[in-house]
Amino acid sequence: MEQESRRWENCDPSPFGEANFIETRVSTPPLGLALLDPIQEIIQVHNVYPNDGILKHPDLVIIFFHGIVPKNKIELAWKETWTSSPTNGEENIFWPERWLPNDIGNNVQILSLSYNTNIFEVHDDVTEIGRNLLQSLVVNPRYATLWIAPIVLVGYSFGGLVLKSLVVDVHKRIYQKVANEYDIRTKTNCKRFLENLKGTIFYGVPHTGGPRELLEYFTRQSRKMNSIDNKLIKAQPSLLNNIESFNRQMEQLTVDFGQAIETYVNIYAFAEGKPLNRNGEVLVPYASAQRLSGNNNYKVEDATHLTICQPCTKDHISYSKMVECLKACLKKSTRLPILPQCQVGLERKASHINNLLQKVPITMSVQQKT
Repeated sequence: MEQESRRWENCDPSPFGEANFIETRVSTPPLGLALLDPIQEIIQVHNVYPNDGILKHPDLVIIFFHGIVPKNKIELAWKETWTSSPTNGEENIFWPERWLPNDIGNNVQILSLSYNTNIFEVHDDVTEIGRNLLQSLVVNPRYATLWIAPIVLVGYSFGGLVLKSLVVDVHKRIYQKVANEYDIRTKTNCKRFLENLKGTIFYGVPHTGGPRELLEYFTRQSRKMNSIDNKLIKAQPSLLNNIESFNRQMEQLTVDFGQAIETYVNIYAFAEGKPLNRNGEVLVPYASAQRLSGNNNYKVEDATHLTICQPCTKDHISYSKMVECLKACLKKSTRLPILPQCQVGLERKASHINNLLQKVPITMSVQQKT
């Protein structure tokens, strides 16, 4: 009991209680259709554990990314994606909340994201959501203290693509020219986030694309949730309309992601072993699902694309190997000191000096020897 009370002293209390989340709305105008209202991408960051606050000094931060879902399920995707249905008739299990704190330790911060994948149908760029997540999550002052702890990102299907696009954009921001204090803060948070990224876990993610059936599945899910007239949607240069373009972009995103992360980052990947239809093929081929993971790739023989991230027991390979990855990331932890003000101050001074040097001409005189 004493240990539990000490843990809660590190929490940042929130008025949202059990349903605690932070919501950000990003207006994304459709390409080429100025007459339509902007699509609002709603980004919510849910506190899975602890569910009523942010830990100030967690031992590990785990962030979950859901896949593409129909419009009426977006607000629940952060939870339903990771909820298992046991075969023995017991109640459904939201396993990130129920199992992970017991197996990893109660000083762990678990977040789950929800975002409107509607823009994937309208735009020709799968990285759009990742860029918006950078503003809502990585740069958000509410979560800044989390990036000094080891971080593990977990993505399912389309969510794995969002995960990778976020990491790629974080990497780009680190090397952008600093123009103001906001840029300095953004760069500082991005550096911490990437330096402390210790692991990524992918469930059924098409790293190099997939067959036409995968694109048709994404298309069906996307069109179920569109609030824009289908005739107008068809006029867009959607990535979903071209399997070759889709696969090329997935391959390029994988290359960019590999260049953005450090070599010490643990990468685990799970591939489905069963097709959705009895006579069909798996949506994400094994070769595409394990493209990044080296030796840590696992084929889940009893799982379809829909159930690959929903283990029914702790002994299931899709859960036990994930725990193995999380524990390995904890052992690798090299937490950075908490020096936000000092670091920002140094960055600001360096930027100021650089601006002065650019404005003031420097003259040098060389005394000739006599």
